[in-house]
Amino acid sequence: MDEARKAAGKGIRGKRFRSGIVPAVILTILILATGCRYTAAPADLLRKPAIAPDKQAIVQAIERTLPAYSKLTLPLREEHMEAIRLADVDGDGAKEAIVSYYNEYSTPEIMVFKYTASAWRSWVLVQQPLARQIAWLKMEDLDRDGHLELIIGWIGGFDSPNMLEIYSFQSKLLRNEAGKLTLPPTESLPYSYAETGDLNDDGSAELAVITEIGTSQELAAPEFELSLYNWQKGGLQKLIAQRVFNGVNTYERLLMGRISPRHYGMILEASTGAHGTYTAMYAWEQGKLRLVYPNEAAGLYRVSGVPTMSGDMNQDGILEMQWTREASGNPDVPYSNSIWINDWMQWDGKDGFIKIVEEFSDYRYGVQLRIPDQWVGRYMLRKIGTETFAIAAIDYWNERSGAKAELATLVAVPERKWESVQADWKQSSRSYRQLFTDSGNIFAISFVKNPPASWSDSDKQAFGEMTGVEVQFASSLKF
Repeated sequence: MDEARKAAGKGIRGKRFRSGIVPAVILTILILATGCRYTAAPADLLRKPAIAPDKQAIVQAIERTLPAYSKLTLPLREEHMEAIRLADVDGDGAKEAIVSYYNEYSTPEIMVFKYTASAWRSWVLVQQPLARQIAWLKMEDLDRDGHLELIIGWIGGFDSPNMLEIYSFQSKLLRNEAGKLTLPPTESLPYSYAETGDLNDDGSAELAVITEIGTSQELAAPEFELSLYNWQKGGLQKLIAQRVFNGVNTYERLLMGRISPRHYGMILEASTGAHGTYTAMYAWEQGKLRLVYPNEAAGLYRVSGVPTMSGDMNQDGILEMQWTREASGNPDVPYSNSIWINDWMQWDGKDGFIKIVEEFSDYRYGVQLRIPDQWVGRYMLRKIGTETFAIAAIDYWNERSGAKAELATLVAVPERKWESVQADWKQSSRSYRQLFTDSGNIFAISFVKNPPASWSDSDKQAFGEMTGVEVQFASSLKF
């Protein structure tokens, strides 16, 4: 889970690198980097992931090369969360090893190893002396010339700003005061958040950078600017710069790609308050960004009450926005007991949005339930305090007639307790369907077979249609 990854990013302390310490550190990072939920069983967490043969020798080289008291670290954000990355960064046809770590002074660094003379040897060092952490690391061929650029977002220490630096391995190497080869940045600029993506469908990646500007003691809130660059002739060329919404804490996500069947653009997400998220969508038109959401004139504006993560949720190549709302039928409940529904909305390319999927998420267990079409518009969700293993109860609900009754209960039972729970259910003649096992829990759904006898025929028929999804229910639930 994200918190585990962040914890891994802070590094794993040890007295010094010696035989057995580096493999243990890498093993721990590999476990954390795979992602987890706090419901996972200890046995799941203790399985030893295999270190690939092509990295065994690198581990030994790291052990010999890194300074005493160093520790491997993960960036806070990276496509592939690992401390050792293999990539051909200099275009010579052979892969180099890019290793991120904290040095003996707790300053983050990148060391690149080359495989020469049948052994891995340190080649070049990437440093930012004023940094205290690596926020982002990405390797991408920005201009499609066959050579990767190294993009690093450094978190500044003390009064130093966060810096985004781009390194080209085609640049001339320099030697630092200790005599080690270092790679100087080709470009360096302050930033708050950045991402790459093909915004104009030209086959090359653009770089979008959000910068906090004009901050001072006189300003009550930060102001933000969005700049868009492409990479030409070994340097950044600015395409546009424009202000974005300022009433947020900080921008935390940026996605670029197709946003409708006919448009490319981007989605921005920023934190507001303790839990809220502000979302904006921009379309790329005639070399400019046009705001298409929020659209207050069309009544399209909302701030989510929980964090959101927009994206291409149905794998159709088009980005959807994640709109959230509290589930119906839960008035006046505290925030901690709120149940949230995700409406995944896709822009129609004009003035409206189309709902692609309606979904319920429970972050305790990391489950997402795609609401079946038969349920939409006639269900309620609620938490059950009296049932130990219940994730949520689903009720049939007809707002017009007032008919409401329990339809099903979704549960997560620890594997060690499954036999006793199963025995209790059989004794009480409770029907259930076991779905699957994950993270030490057995997930099951228990449906009520019959509606109240006093209901109208139309409500009874609707109730039957909703229970009819039991067989295919497992395909509606994902992690």
